[in-house]
Amino acid sequence: MTDRTTKHNSKSKDRRRKIMKKRILSILLTAALTTGMLAGCGGQSGGNETERSDSGAIVLDMYHSWSTDTERGAALDKLIQQFNEENEGEIEVKVTINPDFPAYQEKVKTMISTDTTPDIFHYNFNPNDLSRQESGKLMDFTEYMDDEWRARFGEGDLENLTINGEITSIPFEKAGAVIYYNKDLFAQAGINEFPTTWDGLLDACEKLEAAGITPFSLYTADDAWYTCNLFTYLAASYAGIDTLNKGGDINTPEMKQAAEMLREFWNYTTGDAIGANYSVASNNFASGKTAMAIDGPWLIGTLSEVEDQIGIAKAPSFGDGKVPENYVVTDAQTPWAAAATDDKEKEEAIVKFMKFITSEESVKQLTLDGAVFLSPKLDLEDPDVQATGGLLGEYLALNSSAEDSTINIQRNLSTAANSALPSLLESLALDNITPDEFVEQLAAENE
Repeated sequence: MTDRTTKHNSKSKDRRRKIMKKRILSILLTAALTTGMLAGCGGQSGGNETERSDSGAIVLDMYHSWSTDTERGAALDKLIQQFNEENEGEIEVKVTINPDFPAYQEKVKTMISTDTTPDIFHYNFNPNDLSRQESGKLMDFTEYMDDEWRARFGEGDLENLTINGEITSIPFEKAGAVIYYNKDLFAQAGINEFPTTWDGLLDACEKLEAAGITPFSLYTADDAWYTCNLFTYLAASYAGIDTLNKGGDINTPEMKQAAEMLREFWNYTTGDAIGANYSVASNNFASGKTAMAIDGPWLIGTLSEVEDQIGIAKAPSFGDGKVPENYVVTDAQTPWAAAATDDKEKEEAIVKFMKFITSEESVKQLTLDGAVFLSPKLDLEDPDVQATGGLLGEYLALNSSAEDSTINIQRNLSTAANSALPSLLESLALDNITPDEFVEQLAAENE
């Protein structure tokens, strides 16, 4: 090899080394920038920099599903504005709303998994899906839960939300799902009183249908809220509330009996029920197309034009003592939660808002103005509460006097079972599967 060749090879090696060094430096620089960007974008996860407004106030990003064009959303928004005014220059709550609750729930899960957890948010608690609580990304309120704040809640609600010794959620909404019925449509069918037994209600459905009136609003899409409320009332009536509240395998004879009667009631719903969602089904009732719907207090705000025609009924039973005279199916506990943070000042700001929104005055305002039934205690002796009339008054009276309750079955299903539920309900309604097969397949997905 010549000296020229040797020198050439040496220079080539030097160039390659320089190019390699530049590439390594470029990669390291890119990684550093990416890390910085991720830290900035994940500003709602523990240890990240706290956002402040121009005035120096701590900014809390709040994500919820209560649209401001609903009574409860407007009432909540009014309280948030009040909180911001009272804490001007110190704390500012900024709100993002997604009224599509099933999509909202999934979005929250995604945000937690991608380290963009909202500073404050709410969700349906499900003891069979503790992914949020076990993520390590939620704030623990245990050290802030003093006796005064603890007294605002039922002890059972706090116990249920204490996971692995941590209070990562604050009890807020636990609404009863009651039977709303159109008294005028019942009268047109010659029915003067709401039936007290399930067989009597089936007879009433026949009379309503004979009068050209569709009895029930039901649907299969999303969480099938109306349909699962009916299913849960039937299951409670067959099995008893204590049995239902113990949980466990849902593949039981009582569940199969409930599914069989659910199929009977499906003969008395609208033609669009298969594939319909909450919006369709609730509108069918509010517009007088159906005579009954099983829903929470938020429905009341949509019934202003027909409120004088609507009544609220105690749920039927089989008259065998399996359930008390007044029992209710409730929505899941829908608590508030917050993103974990290493900033003590921000943590204290979150606690200040949580105490404000669960205070006696806030709960009273949300109940009377927003037509919601909340977990934090409401003073039922308050003159304003006692003077509440109309449907909200009926709703509060029925819920406050309920002797026992159980949670809507769908709320405690596993993620897999919830995914399978709409198609299984459709198959049941179309007689593609039997009631027994419906329960067996749902139970298999729930394992």
